[in-house]
Amino acid sequence: MTTDTGNKLYISAIVIEGNRVTKRNIILREMMFSEGDSVLKEDLLSLLQRSRENLLNTSLFNFVTMDARHYPGNRIDVLISVTERWYIWPVPILEHADRNFSAFLENWDWSRINYGAWLKWENFRGRRELLTGKARLGYKEQYALGYSKPNLGKYQQHGIDIGFNFDRQHEIIYGSFENRPLNYKEDPSYAFSQENVYFTYTFRKKIYTIHTIKFEYFNFWASDSVLILNPNYYGNGNKTMNFFMLTYNFQYDNRDSKIYPLEGIAFKGRIEKPGLGIIRDFEYPNWWFTAAILYHHELLPRLYFATANKGKYSVRKDVPYFHQKALGYNEYMSGYEYYVIDGSDYFITKQILKYKLVKQRTAQIPFINFEQFTKLHYSIFINLFADQGYVYNQDPEPGNLMANQLQYSCGIGLDFVTYYDQVLRLEYSVNRFGKGGFYVHMETPFRRW
Repeated sequence: MTTDTGNKLYISAIVIEGNRVTKRNIILREMMFSEGDSVLKEDLLSLLQRSRENLLNTSLFNFVTMDARHYPGNRIDVLISVTERWYIWPVPILEHADRNFSAFLENWDWSRINYGAWLKWENFRGRRELLTGKARLGYKEQYALGYSKPNLGKYQQHGIDIGFNFDRQHEIIYGSFENRPLNYKEDPSYAFSQENVYFTYTFRKKIYTIHTIKFEYFNFWASDSVLILNPNYYGNGNKTMNFFMLTYNFQYDNRDSKIYPLEGIAFKGRIEKPGLGIIRDFEYPNWWFTAAILYHHELLPRLYFATANKGKYSVRKDVPYFHQKALGYNEYMSGYEYYVIDGSDYFITKQILKYKLVKQRTAQIPFINFEQFTKLHYSIFINLFADQGYVYNQDPEPGNLMANQLQYSCGIGLDFVTYYDQVLRLEYSVNRFGKGGFYVHMETPFRRW
């Protein structure tokens, strides 16, 4: 670890307990040191803490504790104790299908509910592999299979991810007016379908840096009624759109937590090339460039600052409606939960000042006998925030006035953070037009960024 011959500690052994499923090498991959390394005494605590955070960020464990046992001659054993999560989830699906939970609460439309079954086998064989199978019915019908192995090779630096998705819906968003989504429903037939097959290769030489190359095929279809409502849905009145796409992703993420970070920085960059010349009748080959940077820092004890910034640039501007979904879909601005802003390019920035009302605590659930669920941790934060965003649309619809104008909002929120990567966010925000509202979100912040 270091060539300093001064005040050093020598790591004789790394002792792990509690890993009934997880293989030892999976845990050692996340360590900031190895057996036989030497570390400076003043660095030991920070290395243990960082290694603990790395293990928690794998989402394999609910709790991780680390300690050191000292011996004569400046030798130590590192002691790691983990509480594994529950990894096999054959659970029923019951969820809303709106763009966000607040949009669902606005209308309470129970026809927009998904139901079905989802098998998610995390940490398959104890090697951090992931098996998924999904049969979802209701508003959005979906059938999917997937397999991921992130740790191939002697040094666990390579990974693969393969899968297949088939989706179809009776109702879809075919356009927008006054920056509200326009929905069309076709029953009993379908209005939209999608097929997607993908293969992903991942290279992770260092702990915090990941390179990903993804090759995939898309096949989209829309009904005749959708094309009557919006002939530009796929462009030029096309009923189908199919193409191959190549994507390169770069990610550097050294934040203390990927679920609710308080310290650290993350940078994500993506280059996408839809249309590789394999399918010659694809009319909209393009280049998309997306970048995001997220920064978190503790200003004072229990007081934290965060900024999150993301932008997308499309080389080609004359794209069909299907490729114009900017803000209000995967990314939204606070105070704009009910709106969508369509366009080819966008940026969004969020500034957050948060205070830890309740430090992380552990509670025992007396009526549950499973170790994976009997203890939970939770913490509560209050925050002030300000959002800004801009969408460029070369040819906006006459009724949509939010594109090509700076949008902004501010507000106050309360975050309840607990185990199994769950964050409940309650907030009150006011947008540029002076419209205030109370909004509810049940998702990990910036997880989709």
